[in-house]
Order: sequence, then structure tokens, then C-alpha cells
Amino acid sequence: MKPTDASSREPMDDRDFAVLDHIRDIYRQIDPMPADLPERIRFSLGMRGLEAEVARLAAEDDLLQVAARGAEHSRTVTFDSDSLTVMIRIDPSENDTVRIDGWLAPAQRREIDMQTTAGTLHALSDEQGRFAFTSVPHGTARLLVRAAGHAQGDIGRPVVTPALIL
Repeated sequence: MKPTDASSREPMDDRDFAVLDHIRDIYRQIDPMPADLPERIRFSLGMRGLEAEVARLAAEDDLLQVAARGAEHSRTVTFDSDSLTVMIRIDPSENDTVRIDGWLAPAQRREIDMQTTAGTLHALSDEQGRFAFTSVPHGTARLLVRAAGHAQGDIGRPVVTPALIL
């Protein structure tokens, strides 16, 4: 039998806690936790159990680089899945929110939820696949695109995008 150190069986004391606090401080300095990590975890947990097709980020164009006017702050993001492409344009609004204009391809009527940390916003695309959210709060957001009226039929499973930081 291997001999054991009697101190390893004693309860932790103030010196042990001080060492652990020092180790925690070192990790906070060299590899801090991203500030939005708890928010992203809550978002991911909220999507648990949803049988949805996950869209991939296909492209994000920073329109600041090609803007004709200096005050332009739009950006365009495109998501692709096997059954649907979702393109959105994000524009700042006057009330410290953003406006999101979107297009679905192939064009079709769908219910679109914009899930944000402040709540869920709802929109319906028209026959050309266009939709808009006029006042979306800054922070983490994700789109969930479902068949209109929740009737799946030929349209298939809902499509969910990865989280965006608005």
C-alpha cells in the first residue's frame, strides 16, 4: 500500500483558498471568459430540443468598405441551408436599435422569429420572400424560419441561423 500524506485528508484552509484565488486571477488575465458567453449559452439552451435544419453562415459583407456615403453603417449577412437561403441587411435605427430587412430564396411565405435576449419578435414573409423587423435591440439574435401557419407539408423542417451579434 502506498503511504499517504496526512495533510491531503485535511479540510481546505484559508491558505488553500488563497492559492485557488490566485490561480483564478491568473486565468482571468491570460484567458478571460468572453463577456457574452453566458448570453450565448442561454441562447443555445433555448434551442435545445428544436428539430430544425441549421443554416450555415455563407457570407457577411461589411458595407462600410463600399459605402457611397460616409454615414452608411449597413451590413449584409447570408445564411445557407439545404432547403433555404436567408439574406438579411442590418441597418442602424435612430432609437439605438437596428432594422433588419430580409429575403428568402426560394421565395415563399414563411413565419420568421427573431429571437433576441430581450424577447422574440415575429414577422411573416410575403410571396417574394421579403420580411422586415423594424426595431431589433442590440445584442445576440437568431432567426428561426418556419412554414407559415406551422403547416410543414412540402416546406420541411424549420431553419435556424447561428447567433448574430447586432
